[in-house]
Amino acid sequence: MADRNRYFLVTTAALFAACVLAGCTSKQDMLEKEEAYRKIGIDAMESENYMAAIEAFDNALSQADKIGANEVDICYYKAAAQFAAGDLTNSVGTYDTLLEYDNANSDAYFLRGCVYLNMSESGKAQEDFAKAVKFASDDDIYLDIYNSLSGAGYEEEGREYLEKALEKKPGKKARNYTVKGKIYFLEGELGEAQKCLQTAVEKGDVDANLYLAQTYEALGQTDSANNCINAYIEVYPKSSVAYNQLGKKALLDGDYKAAVSYFNEGLSLEEVTNEQELRSNLIAAYEYGGDFETAREYMQAYVQDYPEDKAAAREYFFLGKNRNEEKQIKG
Repeated sequence: MADRNRYFLVTTAALFAACVLAGCTSKQDMLEKEEAYRKIGIDAMESENYMAAIEAFDNALSQADKIGANEVDICYYKAAAQFAAGDLTNSVGTYDTLLEYDNANSDAYFLRGCVYLNMSESGKAQEDFAKAVKFASDDDIYLDIYNSLSGAGYEEEGREYLEKALEKKPGKKARNYTVKGKIYFLEGELGEAQKCLQTAVEKGDVDANLYLAQTYEALGQTDSANNCINAYIEVYPKSSVAYNQLGKKALLDGDYKAAVSYFNEGLSLEEVTNEQELRSNLIAAYEYGGDFETAREYMQAYVQDYPEDKAAAREYFFLGKNRNEEKQIKG
């Protein structure tokens, strides 16, 4: 299996010779086949058919005549599919291959470390996390590692990375000030969070506005929080945050049909940064619009995905009760 994971590293000359012997078509045809297999693999992953996904990614890689960004991207997908299929050993093997190609790949070290955590090999995970930090381009890696370790039950080890991030000088990168601000927010040090996030915004990190808005909300400064959100929307008018704000305004205006449309638009985007809030607000829009049946269906899925939201669980009960009363009235 290790050889299988490394097959895409064969030389261009060997691949060319194999193509000649097999009557291979043009390079363009190979690229098109590679992309087609890649798409098949991604579609299979979305359908949770991980074995089919792995096979498709293998087929995609077999079309390559050299190693490039596309092949590295496919390997990331393949490793993720192997992990999702429970094939942790071969997932590690795929990350091994990526690191043989580029031994300064911070993402690959981090992701392999996460797989090791799931294999209960915390020592190897820590070694990979240390290398991920060494080669990382920004300080986001500290938060990523903290989330992985704390999620696996290693809270104390995870907090060590938060401490390291706070001790480290942020340098000139705006994003590093954002990371510090997020960590201070997690620690409940709102004043320090505000300072760091304001600096991040001033240095040009638009995303920092969202975290600064959270900080202002926690400080009870609603107007300042809204200003931050509006600043973000001005730059990203088609973002999930923007659609959420538009939907909330429509709710306040009583235009529930428009609110439903806005929230669904936000959820349909490729990148959704506030899914839970959008889904919660979508349910409210259906409910306020009198469509209790749809609201209840969405709430049923919501409470399964977010069981910690006790208020939503109570609302689910209400929606069920309300629906039954409606049936009785109609009957």
